Amino acid sequence: MKSLWLALVFLTIVPLPAWRTPVSERDLTRSAGAFVLVGGLQGLLLVATDLAAGWFFHPDLALWLVLLVAVLVSGGFHQDGLADTFDALAVKSSGDDDADRERRLAAMKDSATGAIGMLAVFFLLLLKFQALKSLSHNSYAAYYSSLLLLPALGKWAMLSVMPAAVPSRPDGLGRLFLGKVGRRQLLWGGATLLGLLLVPALLLAAYLPPFSWAFYLALPGLLHLWGRWLMAMFHRRFGGLNGDSLGALNELGELFFLLAVLIWLRLSIW
Repeated sequence: MKSLWLALVFLTIVPLPAWRTPVSERDLTRSAGAFVLVGGLQGLLLVATDLAAGWFFHPDLALWLVLLVAVLVSGGFHQDGLADTFDALAVKSSGDDDADRERRLAAMKDSATGAIGMLAVFFLLLLKFQALKSLSHNSYAAYYSSLLLLPALGKWAMLSVMPAAVPSRPDGLGRLFLGKVGRRQLLWGGATLLGLLLVPALLLAAYLPPFSWAFYLALPGLLHLWGRWLMAMFHRRFGGLNGDSLGALNELGELFFLLAVLIWLRLSIW
């Protein structure tokens, strides 16, 4: 219960009372096991928002409201990380790897968001909107299951690479998780994700293409491979990961998932 409470405080803007006992850094590290569960709760909120907004507004406006709720409930935490990460990636190389790494980390730490960072957030939200709109036209079962799973799979993309990641700097919140999350957190997160994946894989199987269960059960592995590729790139560019790059992992993991669902639906038609 304490891990879930800390994960909600860390990942959302839900106003929760202070925990009754002192919270240590080890407690925060352990809370990573509840990240996927928090994502599942956020997914339920997205589904409820879409159903409620759909009664009053055009489907496109309802979908934009869903994306707005997704941003607001996390306080723009992950979008800010995405913007800072892309600002840092845009720093041109001088030929000196160590100096370039320090310049990129400085750009990432700068509180001002650059043009590249703003464009990254803009295009990511636009791509999410178009992907979800395409899903709603193809299959309502795939659309609503994607809304439910979207935040959880983004959290899994972060969680699954944390044990192997190296912090890019000694300060910041990322150091609490990078290289410190253990098997117990991975097992809790994986078990939670498996339970969420069983919803479309089994309950909605009649409304999805054949062998949908195989696709959904393959998603954790696919997201992990995507996350490991991004982690390797961030290690080369920044010397490791930090809170901003974890936010970018979450956002890019969500986009990867939506595009994978669209590709799966297209292949199933063929």
